Amino acid sequence: MAPDFSDTPIAMSPASENLQQKQVTLEAVLGSEGLARSEHLRAFLRFVCEMEMAGRAAELTEYLIGVKALGRPEDFSPLEDSSVRSCAHDLRQRLQKYYASENPGALLRIDLHKGSYAPHFVSGRPAEHPEPDPLSLKVVAHVSDVRKPSPTRGWVGGFLAGIVVAAAGLALGTKASTPEVDSAVREAWAPVVASDPEVLICLAPDPHLEVSPSLVTVPQDTRKYPAPREMYASFGRDHYLPKGVRLEMRPVQDAVTMSSVQGLALALGILRSLGSHYRILTENDSPLRNMRGRNVVLLGSPPNSHAASTLLAQTLWTMSQDEGGHQMALIGRGPQAGKKFVPRRGPRNEYQEVFGLLSVLENDQTTDGGHTLILFSGLTSAGINGAAAFLASGPDLKNLGERFKREGLATWPRSYQVVIRCRVTEDAQLLSYAYETHQVIAR
Repeated sequence: MAPDFSDTPIAMSPASENLQQKQVTLEAVLGSEGLARSEHLRAFLRFVCEMEMAGRAAELTEYLIGVKALGRPEDFSPLEDSSVRSCAHDLRQRLQKYYASENPGALLRIDLHKGSYAPHFVSGRPAEHPEPDPLSLKVVAHVSDVRKPSPTRGWVGGFLAGIVVAAAGLALGTKASTPEVDSAVREAWAPVVASDPEVLICLAPDPHLEVSPSLVTVPQDTRKYPAPREMYASFGRDHYLPKGVRLEMRPVQDAVTMSSVQGLALALGILRSLGSHYRILTENDSPLRNMRGRNVVLLGSPPNSHAASTLLAQTLWTMSQDEGGHQMALIGRGPQAGKKFVPRRGPRNEYQEVFGLLSVLENDQTTDGGHTLILFSGLTSAGINGAAAFLASGPDLKNLGERFKREGLATWPRSYQVVIRCRVTEDAQLLSYAYETHQVIAR
């Protein structure tokens, strides 16, 4: 029986004197050109480094990395599946290239020695002639030529800031020539780019409270409230708060989470690679009635998106409160009736596993027909990101296409849904994802 690591938290040891420097070094590598488009390598490196920083490097095994970092099932056999060894080989090569070209003057670097999965944080430059690794298998990266922003805590401060982050990711991660698009990605995205010259991309903003010292520039019709005293200590840990200055709060309706921005960046990368034009609006500016009869990519989930809530009320997989009313869950209907997927939480009530929901739906209310709406939704914004990552992955879409063929479909169905299982970090950022199930709605 495979060992159970599901409740093993990865907690960084506060006793490490150079922990912050190691974290900065790790984030720099995760945001490098060589790793920007490989979620598997990023997940591998983050996991092993966080284990090392927690003083648990000795616990690293091929099985543990496969299950916890790469999302392999618990019956994963390293003898039959070489994915961990392949990742380690590829990661060594990219680390060597990163320190040789992108950051040759690094004061601290990460080494992954041959024959070991435990990383080493060492000073100085890497060896000039590293020993080549005999392994030759490669990990397939996402086809989207987009640099994904590295996971960060908190909110992107407003919709406009979120778009700036996504645009910056595109600018930094895009090569001079447009990359060749995987045939499976092209086939999956064909309905949304085929008929209209412009695709509407719509984001559902997440309502939240802005906390700031002495809000004096808010519009006159916006209400503000004094922040509770308990918030001062938390605010002061990350922000400068002059002595005697009050903290105030106001409701804000145009914020986008970092995970949603990462999903947006993936969608933009695919559309750009396919040569499609697009327009980006919030759901506040373009409600569901304005989306009808167009090709649309919508990023949003109930209860924050009225459009997503309305659309999912008519599908085979939807989101609703579980029986106890404690949290949102994916609930099946029709052929999936009685099935549900509930997020898994850790010992501190933090999310460890959530679910994304990809819905490709007919969107025809005009005489010409042929319009499609792609809805990326999920339990937390990490689920949205996972749904977008799935629809940007050539290997995942190829496997989905094979499933459709086994069900007797000669071409991709007109509308369908896919449930994606997502592993997340302690601050609810997407770590890895995997196909869970799917349901064809209309052939």
